[in-house]
Amino acid sequence: CIVIFVGVHAIRILGWRIGALTTPLVMACLAFPFFSGVIMGLDTPRRLKIAVTLGMVQTLLAKTTKYALFDPTTQMAYIPLDDESKVKGKAAIEVIGSRIGKSGGSLIQQGLVLVFGNIISAAPVLAVLYYSVLAWWAYSANRLSELFYARTAMQESKEHEE
Repeated sequence: CIVIFVGVHAIRILGWRIGALTTPLVMACLAFPFFSGVIMGLDTPRRLKIAVTLGMVQTLLAKTTKYALFDPTTQMAYIPLDDESKVKGKAAIEVIGSRIGKSGGSLIQQGLVLVFGNIISAAPVLAVLYYSVLAWWAYSANRLSELFYARTAMQESKEHEE
């Protein structure tokens, strides 16, 4: 709960772009030690425990930054839109995009298990895919921030003219 209140103030102080880019950045930084540990091998109980702990910390902090920073920025992205665009945009992203993303991720994971025999053996490929998605996410958030700031500035100039 506290993180959500801090997140809103962080977005207000640091801006929409930083709020939107923080989640993929945190995920990228924290996944590196996890994937490194898994790729180096889980041949001892100690290495397995370290990998599980790193994965847990990465998941916990990724979800925390997503709920505290990324989710509010996605909702803010709809503010400068007209009512029809808001409804259509939310429907497209939250209904269609979410389902395609989840089912696509499952399909890729099943394909990797079929090809490699298990998910651990597929870790190098999974790491490349993971970082590719994060790079696309960061690029998209950065591009959307340009559009968000432009649309917000346009609305503010219209309000000052009236």
